[in-house]
Amino acid sequence: MQQNPPKNMVPDVSERLHLVVDRMLEPFGKAGVRNRATTLSPDPFDTTKPNQHDSKAEFQRELDVVAGSLARLDEALDLLGSSEEDVEHYAMLRRLVPIIDQKLRRGAPRGGLADSTELIRKNVAEVGGYTGSYFVILDFSFALTERYQELKDQEEKFWNINHRAPDYYARTIALRLAKLFAREVGQRPTYGTAAIGDHPSTAYGRALEQVFEILEIKQKVRTHAKWAIKQITDEDITPLPVNSLSAMMGLSHSRPPTDNVKRVAQALLDKRSTD
Repeated sequence: MQQNPPKNMVPDVSERLHLVVDRMLEPFGKAGVRNRATTLSPDPFDTTKPNQHDSKAEFQRELDVVAGSLARLDEALDLLGSSEEDVEHYAMLRRLVPIIDQKLRRGAPRGGLADSTELIRKNVAEVGGYTGSYFVILDFSFALTERYQELKDQEEKFWNINHRAPDYYARTIALRLAKLFAREVGQRPTYGTAAIGDHPSTAYGRALEQVFEILEIKQKVRTHAKWAIKQITDEDITPLPVNSLSAMMGLSHSRPPTDNVKRVAQALLDKRSTD
């Protein structure tokens, strides 16, 4: 049985969640999942928010910044890179590149190079600041493109709805805990209430109530627990063997590149032709 921490120690959130999971699984003769926790993921299950934003205004603000920045970066990439077919623009860049390189070398940091950021700036300037900066902008554009796609997916799922949205965080946490229960115990979780007090009477229900309290989710457990239980499939109860999962990894299809990614990739090819 899991020992409780000393009374003079207050467990952190991850430890409290592990204790809840331990108690949930113990009646079924199952151990907890502590051996699977890592420094990067110390919790027994994912506790991050699915939509990452607390309001539509907060979401829209990030979307506007990402979309606006991406448009301006792409415009800069178009202007700073060119194929040899555009003779006049190509000739202009051939004159501009050494001028910018010289200015970057002259303005590169000289002191405080123990700071990694300053050292990077100095190295970029010394190896050819124009080309190095172009590639950094290109990488930044790729990253923003991926984030833009994530935000558009979130917009469709969480924000473009005509009815009152459920508490997605409460719903997601209930489902993640239900999946953990199904995977570890090998059966579908259940939900019931005590005859007196209307408190959860099943291992999963009691655990979810405690998890909501730890994560400060101000929602009634019953609605979200019953919804989560309905989502559990046979695959959740009997996971595929590891070798089958490994085989399936080779069948996954990557996301097709967006038009913007294709255009940026072409800009990269164009720039290489100028070197």
